[in-house]
Amino acid sequence: MSDLQQKVAQKYGAFGARPDDEEIDRKVLADNFFKPTMQLIAGIFAATLFASFASSPKFSAPGAWANSFRLDTALVVVWGPLLYWVMARQRVWKSLRIYLVLALFIEPFSEAMFKDMGVVASGEAGYWDTVMWPAAVAFFGTVKEFAGVPGASLSVFFFTTVGLLYRAVKGKKADTWTPPPKFARRALLTFLFTVIGLAAFGIIRGGAVEPAFRQTIYLIQLPLVGLLFLYALRIPEDLASVGTAFVCAAIARSLLVMYIYFGVCAPAGITALPGKPEWCTNQSDSVLFVVSLMVLLAHSLEQRSKKVIVRSLMLAAPILLGIVLNNRRLAFVSLAAAPLVIYLALRPSKRKRRVTWALAFSVPLLVGYVLVGSEMASASPIFKPAKLVLSVMDQKDNSSLSRDIENENLIYTLRASPLGIVTTGFGHEYQNSPDNPPVDIGELFKNYKYIAHNGVLWMWSLAGVVGFTLLWMIYPLGATLALRGYRAAQTPLERSGALVALGSVVICVIQIWGDQGFNSYMTLVTFGVSFAVSSRLAARGG
Repeated sequence: MSDLQQKVAQKYGAFGARPDDEEIDRKVLADNFFKPTMQLIAGIFAATLFASFASSPKFSAPGAWANSFRLDTALVVVWGPLLYWVMARQRVWKSLRIYLVLALFIEPFSEAMFKDMGVVASGEAGYWDTVMWPAAVAFFGTVKEFAGVPGASLSVFFFTTVGLLYRAVKGKKADTWTPPPKFARRALLTFLFTVIGLAAFGIIRGGAVEPAFRQTIYLIQLPLVGLLFLYALRIPEDLASVGTAFVCAAIARSLLVMYIYFGVCAPAGITALPGKPEWCTNQSDSVLFVVSLMVLLAHSLEQRSKKVIVRSLMLAAPILLGIVLNNRRLAFVSLAAAPLVIYLALRPSKRKRRVTWALAFSVPLLVGYVLVGSEMASASPIFKPAKLVLSVMDQKDNSSLSRDIENENLIYTLRASPLGIVTTGFGHEYQNSPDNPPVDIGELFKNYKYIAHNGVLWMWSLAGVVGFTLLWMIYPLGATLALRGYRAAQTPLERSGALVALGSVVICVIQIWGDQGFNSYMTLVTFGVSFAVSSRLAARGG
């Protein structure tokens, strides 16, 4: 009887009187974790800036990181105990918030820019040594890359995730805590065990162990991150802090993009070259930038106050500029697709009619901008979005042509298996189609035949129909749960959280399809958060 009373009180308030929606949102928004988030970002940046000046990256050869002890490695005596304290000694919900800020702001080491990280002879080296590299190698790099420990091929991020997950599952729970939905847990565990099974199957069939490890290390971490947020994220208490983390991290990294563009690339004459720079920070920032814009969009749609709309527009401005200067086509694809899906999900209302009229007015203007701006000979950043959008539709540049060849090779590999049901499993390369010219980009991407850009076709070619279905189902499931959570949401903040989760799933799928999204920490963290929010909101609706 007491358990039933607790559940009733949690949903409807004490004595069956549910608090006012505005009061609930007001309390959650007041606990947005803004000040600690900004302090974390400023502290991380100051520390990594100091370490980047005190130490220097080491390479064993052009494009090959030297796994050795450096001066920045010694700084673990400072940040190691601090990380342990915030992840193991604080309350789980607070540790989770800090974990999310770290994961969003610190760039993945595999995507960090270095002058000597590319193939210098081919002109593919980076524009500068990013000042974020000490934090990147410390948090996302493997222990071998960070400290030169032989065979230590897992990252601090991995161990932090596992430790927090253990605390979330086995630790003491608050009285108001509710177990995560069984269907969500089962979906993530199915993903995890399918990856492990496909890796074992591929190795038994003669696959190489090291490539199998490289193919699966991110995939294994995806359900672990998802389970962590599923167990530890509190709904609705943590919704505002999640949005704050995305927006603050996006603005901070947008400022970094601006510095690289105007402070590094422009003085070197790089910005005057057609299509340059290829990017300023990394490809995964596209996910962060667009998701943060969806946070601001959904918040404005649901709160519907002039103050919120004006503030959201002001916060969106630097993020939009960061997207333009970072020069990644997929960002603009996501920026078109995610709002469209959110618009379609909106309930029929006066507000949706207003949005429809706004779209009817703005779409012709955007089309005209693309048609005119794409033809301009100027290298000004103003016309970069138009040229990138046209290049997505045109698909005639070298990058698009090489991706087409790679996709045809993946399809050929799938067709080589009996009915496409049973394929090779992990640890194997894709096969070259005899209809395509041989393309060798091993100089630029060592594992290019093991990890393809198009994650959907790549996964299908390795896992077959059955394996792909077991792995891919969490994405449509996440979107379905987000839509159901939106319909069942009880407050404007919950509705905006569900809409952002829905848009985030779309953004992650686009990143997986277009640019190795399966092998991106940003994508797996974003999806993990979105899946947890969707599942919790859907379960609250019954």
